Amino acid sequence: MSRRGLLAASSLLAVAAAGCGSGSRTERPEAAPPLAVAVETAASALTAGGIEATGSVEAARRSSPGTILAGRVTRILTREGAHVRRGETLARVESGDVAARVAQAEAAVVAAGAAELNARRMRERLERLVPKQAASPKSLEDAVAGHDAARANLHAAEEGVRAARVMLGYGEVTAPFDGVVVRRFSEVGDTAAPGAPMFVVEDTARMKVEVSLPESSARGLVPGSAVRVVVDGGGEPRAAALSEILPAADPASRTVTARVLLDNADGALRPGAFARVVFAAEGPATISLPESAIVRRGPLAGVFVVDGGVARLRWITLGDAHAGRVDVLTGLAAGEQIVSAPPAELVDGRLVENGR
Repeated sequence: MSRRGLLAASSLLAVAAAGCGSGSRTERPEAAPPLAVAVETAASALTAGGIEATGSVEAARRSSPGTILAGRVTRILTREGAHVRRGETLARVESGDVAARVAQAEAAVVAAGAAELNARRMRERLERLVPKQAASPKSLEDAVAGHDAARANLHAAEEGVRAARVMLGYGEVTAPFDGVVVRRFSEVGDTAAPGAPMFVVEDTARMKVEVSLPESSARGLVPGSAVRVVVDGGGEPRAAALSEILPAADPASRTVTARVLLDNADGALRPGAFARVVFAAEGPATISLPESAIVRRGPLAGVFVVDGGVARLRWITLGDAHAGRVDVLTGLAAGEQIVSAPPAELVDGRLVENGR
C-alpha cells in the first residue's frame, strides 16, 4: 500500500473513534435523585455552669471514738456498716485501776463525812457554851475553822468520786452521733491505747463535696449560690447550694476551697465517690450537635454540612458530651446547616433535600 493510502486509512479510523466517543457521552446515566435527610441549623448558646470543679463525696460529720484508758477490750458490740444511735455503746474496755479509784474515792467520802459531822457537832456545842461563859471564844473560833475545813474535805472527796466515775465511764466507747460505723480498729482481747481511735463513725444523712477553685473564679460566688452536683453512680444531677467558701487560700496553688452540702436521706451517695460541681454561671458561647449527627472514621469525627443542596463531609473537633449532645470546639460555625442523622447511603457530595 502507498503512503497516501496509509494516511487515508488512518483518517477513517480517527473519525470512527471520534464517533464512538460521542456515543458514550450521550449514554451516561443521569445523577442520583436528592436524598431526603433531617437537617438542623447549628446554633451557639451560652453554656450554663461556666465554672466546673471536681472533688470527692465525704460525710458531713466524721468522728473517731476511742478511750483515754489503758485496758483490755472486753467486748465489741458493733460491726462495720452498722447504723448506730448517739450514745450507743460500741465497745467496753476493762480497767481495774479505775474501778479501784472509784472505791477509794467513795471510802474517802465516808471518812470525810464522818469528820465533817464530828466538827459540826463540836461547833454547835461550843456555840451553846460560849454565851454561858463555859468555853472560851478562842475554842469556838477553832471549832468554826475546823468545821469549815471538814466541809471542804468532804466536798473534795465527793468531787473525787465524780471524777473517778467519769474515768470509769470511759471504759464504754459510745457513738458521738447517729451514723454508720465505717471502720473498726479493735478486736476483743486487744489492749486499748489512750487516745487511739477504735472506730470511725460517719454521719451519712448529709454529705459534703469540697472542691478547689481559682481565686479569680471564686470572687463572684457567695454562700447560697445555686450549684449542680453530678456524682458518679449517684443518679441524676442534684441541685444544691454553696454552703461556704473557706476564708484561707492555698498559697501554693492560689486556690480556695468551696464546700457544698448534699442531703442523703435516700442513702444513694457513698463516701469517696467522684463528683463534679457545676456552679450556676454563664460560660462562653458553644455550638452543640446531637450525637446522631457525628460521623466517625477511626480517630476522626465529622459532620455532613449542607451547602446549596449538597452534603459535604467536614472534619470537626469535639468537646464534652452531655444529655445526648456534643460540644463542637472547631470546624463549624453558627448558622450552618448539618444533617442531624445521616443515613448509611449518604456520601460526600450527594444531593440532599430537607426531609424534616
